[in-house]
Order: sequence, then structure tokens, then C-alpha cells
Amino acid sequence: MDKEIEATTAFEPGNGERRREERRKEDLGPPPGKPERRLFDRRAQGTTTGQLLVEVGRFAAENMLFRQKGNKAAARRARKHLSLIMKLAKQRRAEISIEAKGSGGGPDTEPDDDDDAGE
Repeated sequence: MDKEIEATTAFEPGNGERRREERRKEDLGPPPGKPERRLFDRRAQGTTTGQLLVEVGRFAAENMLFRQKGNKAAARRARKHLSLIMKLAKQRRAEISIEAKGSGGGPDTEPDDDDDAGE
């Protein structure tokens, strides 16, 4: 009798969600055969990309404070984060350029032309 109950509960509509919840709690990663896809590795915040994304998050928080409450100090901090974002973006752009040149670059890669060299 118990086997019948187990067999019917395995096909209930909410069972898949319960399994996903258990999997998330166990931190097993993605299901077998599916690669894990993340925007960036949170453990690698020392990288330029990680720093850039952290600054974007900080900017968003300060910008929201300014927009919702009119907080002038938050506006100043938001501008500071924007300037750091510009600096980090330029740094990452240079890193990408170096990495592309170092990888040998085949005939299908574009040359890096500096269209903003006047800055």
C-alpha cells in the first residue's frame, strides 16, 4: 500500500518544485548535464570585472536613494561610483585588448582600433 502512495506522489505537480528547493538547500549546483551559468563568480571580487559589477550595484543603491528621497549626499556618492565605473571599464577594456592580442588572434578577430583615443 505504501508503494502505491509513493508512486502517486512522485508525479504530483508540486513535486518538482520541492526537489529544486531541496537541491538549492544542499547546494549541489546545476542538474547533471547542465552547465552552471552565472554573470560572474562572486568569489572573484578582486578581478576587474568583479569590482566593476560591485560598483554598479553600489551606484544603483545610491542612485535609488537620491531619486526616491532627494538625498544630495547620495547623489554625490552616486557620481563617485560612476567615475569609478568609468575608470574600471577603461581598465577592463585594456585587459581585454591585451588578452585578445596575447591569444594569437586569428583572421576572424577584429583589430582593436581606438576610436576614443582623444579622451
